[in-house]
Amino acid sequence: MSVVRPAVDSDLKRLCQTAVLAFSDDPVMRWLYPDDNEFYADGGAVMRFALRRWMAHDATFTTDDGVALAAFIPPGRPEIDIQIEVGSAPFAPDLLERFAAIGGTLKRHTPTEPHWYLNLLGTHPNWQRQGLGELMMSPIFTLCDTDGLPLWLETETVANVAYYQRFGFTVRSEWDVPLDGPHMWGMQRQPQ
Repeated sequence: MSVVRPAVDSDLKRLCQTAVLAFSDDPVMRWLYPDDNEFYADGGAVMRFALRRWMAHDATFTTDDGVALAAFIPPGRPEIDIQIEVGSAPFAPDLLERFAAIGGTLKRHTPTEPHWYLNLLGTHPNWQRQGLGELMMSPIFTLCDTDGLPLWLETETVANVAYYQRFGFTVRSEWDVPLDGPHMWGMQRQPQ
């Protein structure tokens, strides 16, 4: 049986690899990074900066073997200042434009009331459908229920909407991302 634990810096490389493989057909990730060479380069490098930021909140969880992960942001979504590594490639203007488009759209649909935010939930394809997603969410489910706070997420597929509904999430809104971006659903789980 897998054990859920907080992710630590030494997990970063493995979690980047897991995240890239878990999101290899994700509509948002592939809209941001449509080129396979860029998306799969350097063992998940496209995820490194984001994962470093999420891990700084001390609310990113993984399994001991790193095949599943969940990154949460606490209420108020505090900003974390993480420097881009020296030698990182500059972001192409079209990628920056897509990030700005999705960022503005997500901000408009984010609930204003205090909530936890599930930024990413992913399982390596070889270990999917074994209950690891629920295991990764369980620490924050417990915290949300204890503190009386909702949990918010965005997703981009009908299958994911159905998956999250199994855990008490309901659709609160939906929208299309500009620049031919994907259709998205905002979902919220009330404390239980």
